[in-house]
Amino acid sequence: MPRHTDLAVIVMLLFSAVAHSESITSEQTYRYEARMAVLNAGILTLDFRRRPEGYEFLGGFETSRAMNKYYTWNGLFASKGAWQDGKPQTEAYLTLSKSSDDGYKVTVYGPRETRRMRKASDPFETIPSPQGVDLIVALFLSPDCFDGPKVHDGEDDYEIRLLKRRTINVGAIQRYYSGPGIQCDYQVRDNKGRKRRIQIILAEINGNTVAVVASIKIFLLPDPFFRLLMADARPSESAEKSIATAAAGL
Repeated sequence: MPRHTDLAVIVMLLFSAVAHSESITSEQTYRYEARMAVLNAGILTLDFRRRPEGYEFLGGFETSRAMNKYYTWNGLFASKGAWQDGKPQTEAYLTLSKSSDDGYKVTVYGPRETRRMRKASDPFETIPSPQGVDLIVALFLSPDCFDGPKVHDGEDDYEIRLLKRRTINVGAIQRYYSGPGIQCDYQVRDNKGRKRRIQIILAEINGNTVAVVASIKIFLLPDPFFRLLMADARPSESAEKSIATAAAGL
């Protein structure tokens, strides 16, 4: 069976495990334009399902043709979790990716252990599960600024500190969000002690609070940032179709 078919099957199996959840109160699709300075870097897509007791999301990122000249990272990710005192708690997390650095890579996170395949030719290995909440939910889909103490990418965890929370008014051209928002300024530190500044702007879209702008400060490089494309912020129609199509492209 071709490798991309294997990946599509894994994603569809995970989706089927969460697709029949009861009491779904909202299903939304969000598409973000990623840029580095004037360079169009790619598109991030999130299909998010919110329920009173928990949430699920399926997401994908694909680098643009312009970005592929410098670096390629195409990936799928899925998460399932619960709300505890209004804050997200990750219960399961999956990433499938193909990049200029790693080729195919798979990580399956669980609260007790995590399984990782670094290369398509390697077997899975068991590693300790990272601590905290997965990065996408913590930063993009939390109902308010995330207040730590840790986030993770499925493999490694990072200390995160909320430096400032303030209400602002967002001004932008028509295809992006304009209106009231909450600005969240964070400092993130990895296990080597390296620090990054991240800024997230949250706003209410179709009854849900989500990130409308996200930016990362990188020393000596243009800051990568994401902006929500308002024309594409809509109720989900077929997450199965969109994610399976993306999986076939890996």
